Amino acid sequence: SANLKPGGKVDVNIPTDDGDLNAQYEAELSHIERKAPEEKREISMSEKQEDYYRGFRSRVVLFWIICNFGLVATVLSTAGLSRISGTKSPVD
Repeated sequence: SANLKPGGKVDVNIPTDDGDLNAQYEAELSHIERKAPEEKREISMSEKQEDYYRGFRSRVVLFWIICNFGLVATVLSTAGLSRISGTKSPVD
């Protein structure tokens, strides 16, 4: 660990042997293994309403994108691609 001393100097404790390293490793490992307590958060009605509107807007945009994809696929499948690429398709 590092400690800031007056005058801008830093005091650093560096482990010097394997015992110190192992002890610090075990301490950090036990710290990591502990689960953080769950935070219970109360959601207000205004936040719920904003989330609903955000979800609705997202669904509208996705629907719009899918419709545009369908429109492009329809236009290109009805001989629109041959006009763009310059190749002629055989006439039945």
